Amino acid sequence: MEQIRWKRPWLAALLGVLGTGFGHVYLRRWWRAAGWFFASFLTSWWFVPEETLQTASTLVVNPGSASVSALPMMDLLPVYLVLAASAIDAYVIARMNNRLLMEQRQGIQRCDSCGRQLDPDVSFCQWCGTDQDET
Repeated sequence: MEQIRWKRPWLAALLGVLGTGFGHVYLRRWWRAAGWFFASFLTSWWFVPEETLQTASTLVVNPGSASVSALPMMDLLPVYLVLAASAIDAYVIARMNNRLLMEQRQGIQRCDSCGRQLDPDVSFCQWCGTDQDET
């Protein structure tokens, strides 16, 4: 079984801002990182005009050829929104990971059906009624 390790949410968010999916790579959520990268690619393909993509690619390949002011930032807004959503998602996942780790260390059990905290004095989930023996 894989051991859960403490993650830094601020670092996951910072990496997520630097590049779409980088925060998820830090969290070792490979498929989620690939999904966010693919979402960023599709967003730029569908919503960003071709001229803006050509100007951006020219800036990446040859930084001295054009200025950043020549790049229309409003055209890149959909890509920036996907980037921000990816960073927020990485932050939330890191926080959830740390919460689960803290609960695991404290011995708190959760119901497999509804996910709420179980009372150790009863043999069923007081929230959804599922027997603990069934789950």
